[in-house]
Amino acid sequence: MVVGAGIAGLATAWWLERAGWDVLVVEKAPAFRAGGYMIDFFGPGHEVARRMGLLPAVEARRAPISSVASVDERGRERASISTEAYEAVADGVVSLLRGDLAEVLRDAVRSPIRYGTTVSSVEELEDFDLVVGADGVHSRVRELVFGPSSVRYLGHHVAAYSLDDPALSAQIGYRYQMLTVPHRMIGCYAVRDGALAALMLYRSSSSVLPADPAVALRERFGDLGWVAPSLLSVVPSDVYFDTVSQVDMPVWHRGKVVLVGDACGAVSLFAGHGASLAMTGAFVLAEELAVGTDGAFERYQARMKPVVARTQEFGRKFIGWMAPSSRLRISLRDMAFRLSGQPVVRNLIRGSVMPDVDGVLLR
Repeated sequence: MVVGAGIAGLATAWWLERAGWDVLVVEKAPAFRAGGYMIDFFGPGHEVARRMGLLPAVEARRAPISSVASVDERGRERASISTEAYEAVADGVVSLLRGDLAEVLRDAVRSPIRYGTTVSSVEELEDFDLVVGADGVHSRVRELVFGPSSVRYLGHHVAAYSLDDPALSAQIGYRYQMLTVPHRMIGCYAVRDGALAALMLYRSSSSVLPADPAVALRERFGDLGWVAPSLLSVVPSDVYFDTVSQVDMPVWHRGKVVLVGDACGAVSLFAGHGASLAMTGAFVLAEELAVGTDGAFERYQARMKPVVARTQEFGRKFIGWMAPSSRLRISLRDMAFRLSGQPVVRNLIRGSVMPDVDGVLLR
C-alpha cells in the first residue's frame, strides 16, 4: 500500500508495479488535486522521468515562461532574468505546475487509486507486505508509526491558488513576476485558458496557521499595490495554505513501513527540488528492493538522506534570496538578476540556487 497520491506516491507506485508488486494507492483527498504552484523540475528527478519514458509528456506541459521579473508596487520592472539565462544556470530545467507533473504520473500508473481514503490506525497496515508513507509533510503514516517527529519550521507561511481572470492573465503574461518587500512576496504568472496562478509568502513568528486564510492574507498583503488587490479579492476556499517547513528524521523506516518524499525529507519551498527528490526517492527505494528486501530500507536511506540533508541546508540559506529581510537584500538580488547575462555572475547564481544532488543515481 502506498499512502498518498502526490508525486512521491505515484512515482513509487509506478516503479513498484513494474517490479512485480501488487500496489494499492490511497489518497485522503476526494479527487485528484490539479494545479498547485509552479516548480522548476530538473536534476536527478528529471533523469528518473527519462528512465520512466515520461519526459515527452512532461515537456508537453512545460509552461512557456519567458523570464523571471522583479517588479515594484506599480508593476514596473526592476530587474529580470531571461529563460535562456536561467536554463543555463539550471541545466535541463522544465517549469510546470506541480499538478501537471502529478497528472503525468497518475496517467502512467496502472494500480488502483482510492481517493477519499487514508490510514487511521496501525492495524490497517497489517494486511500489506510493504507500506509506503508518501503523504507529505503532515504525514499520517509517520505520526502513527513513528510518533512525534522533527518538523523544522522555517518562519514563513505560504499560500498558492489559481483564478480565472483572462484580463489579468493577459496583463501578467507568461512571465513569473514578483513583488518583494521585506519579509513578504507575491508572485504570479499566466497559465492555460486565461487563468492566473498566484503565490504568496510572508514571515510569521508562529507556526500556527490562522483559521481563515483569506482574512490572514488580506491582513498581510492588503497594503500593497500592483495586482495585490485583485488577487486578494478572490481568495478561493480551497487555497493551499501552509507553513514552510522541513522534516528531519533520523530513521525513515520501521518494520515493513518506509517513508518517501516530503513525509521523511521535506526540503521546503525555499530549497525547491522537492518534486525531483520525490521522484528520485521512489526510484532508489524500488531499486534497492529489487536488489533484495533484506536491508533494502537501510540502503535506500543511506543513498537518499545525505542529499536530502544537503538540500535542506541549502534551503535554509536560500531564505535570503526568496524572502529577503531588507530592501538592501532585495536590491542585491535584483542586481544579480540584471547581471545574469555575465558568465561570472551566472556561475555565482548557479552556486546560490543549486544544491549538491550529484551521485544519488550512480548505480
